[in-house]
Amino acid sequence: MSVAAVALRLCGDAPDERIHAWVRALGRVDAPLRSLQLPDVADAPDDLDRWLDETGVQRVAADARTDAVDVLVLADATALPTPSCLRLLVADAAGGAALVGTRVLPHGAAVLERDGATVPAPHACVAVPMTAGPEHLRACTAAEAAASSLAHGTDVRRLEAAAVLVDQAPAHPAPPGDVPPYGHPAALPSSTLHRVLLDAGLTPPRLPTGREQRPFLTVITRTQGTRLQCLEEVLTCLSGQSSRDFEVVLACHRVADDAVDAVRHVVETMPAWLAARTRLIEVERPGRSSPLNDALDVAQGRYAVVLDDDDAVAPDWVAAFAALEAEHPGVVLRSVALAQEVRPVLVDDDGPRGPVPVETGPAHRIWPDAFSMVDHLWDNASPPMTFAVPRGVFGDLGHRFDESLDTTEDWDFLMRAAVVTGVASTPAVTATYRVWNDGEGSRHLHDEQVWASGREAVLATLDGLAILLQPGAAREVRDLHRALAEETAEKFRFARLNEQAAQDLGAVNEAVAALREQVAELRERNARLRRRLT
Repeated sequence: MSVAAVALRLCGDAPDERIHAWVRALGRVDAPLRSLQLPDVADAPDDLDRWLDETGVQRVAADARTDAVDVLVLADATALPTPSCLRLLVADAAGGAALVGTRVLPHGAAVLERDGATVPAPHACVAVPMTAGPEHLRACTAAEAAASSLAHGTDVRRLEAAAVLVDQAPAHPAPPGDVPPYGHPAALPSSTLHRVLLDAGLTPPRLPTGREQRPFLTVITRTQGTRLQCLEEVLTCLSGQSSRDFEVVLACHRVADDAVDAVRHVVETMPAWLAARTRLIEVERPGRSSPLNDALDVAQGRYAVVLDDDDAVAPDWVAAFAALEAEHPGVVLRSVALAQEVRPVLVDDDGPRGPVPVETGPAHRIWPDAFSMVDHLWDNASPPMTFAVPRGVFGDLGHRFDESLDTTEDWDFLMRAAVVTGVASTPAVTATYRVWNDGEGSRHLHDEQVWASGREAVLATLDGLAILLQPGAAREVRDLHRALAEETAEKFRFARLNEQAAQDLGAVNEAVAALREQVAELRERNARLRRRLT
């Protein structure tokens, strides 16, 4: 079904940049007539007319009739659409009578976690085709359309290939005078190395004066140009951050020229401020770590973090790290991610867009709220987007990701940083780590033997390090030793009980055998007595 007219009704009063994002997204919809309604906006943005002219979108009165359009889209103006969101939504709604809604990033379509409770994810955007019925067309908001659909025995079908990030108003970077110190870990009072030097009676080095002003965070995203829709969603998550004190290094790893152009186009669809802070580099060396290392070479941030192109982060992801840095400058910063199992669904819109992750269940916690050095000596419990590494590790100490590893390179890098600086943790859930269950992701690229070899390589590296444990780690080791001792004692107690039971059983068996002999003897005597009497 071709679409001739589409109307977008934005509900709620939103910052100007939100309205601009919706206008840009509406401008990408393939329809001759595209109109915008702003029923809750008293004062339109000063640049609204220019945005409308640039995109070919018309503004109509808030109470204008919408019965002449093919698809009516109801959306929360404070949400942030991905550039292709409305185009995909409208195309899907035009193909049938069902109401169609978007997925919501970062925590997926099934649930959002708030204050430890699980609540249904909202419908930030719902498309209503004219064939859906007048009861749905009378809705004024996406929530009302969803409620109307449920009242009539159906639910809004979520469009797999689109996403909207619910967001708050952005905050501006801290003034230069408030920038925390950065540099060699030994010179920073928060670091473990600094404390060890003081405890040893040595004078730690001083930080040099006149340091350059740098952005707080460098976000490193590696891509092969095969998941453009995923990349678009990741960059949309970044464009919705409450703190903008970051830059992005987008590492195209062994990507053909036409795919690099496609990646550049995705960047160009983002807000101008984010596109200006995104640096694209091309890397041809093989190995998962090579794009990460080349990105570290050009990173300008006081911290660096890896965010792969198939994961998602919450609006306060950067802000949560920044709050930790304010209290603990120069140490590894760690937050928490939810794990979400997904399956790939291919998107083919204006050319191949690659697979998108479609949730097969609710996002859930599997990693601890706080970092434990002792636990991480055994296995990794921190996905890459949950830890940010200070500049002193890769800038002053020269640490890099191990390019000989096919897996576990993030765990290896984390541990080599953590043993020097220490780790500051927040229990805030700031990201979703996608676990692909059908042919996508690193778990499917490498077999169990490769993963086992990578784990053994990290353990061998740890065995060769002089490891500095943070305060409290000694207690963890004692607790583990005590638990092991108690478990061993319990095993010995059960072993002794089993041994005693075996001895008792032997004695019982001997007694039973003796009784059986006595019974047999009595039977024989009884038989002889009967024979005499007869």
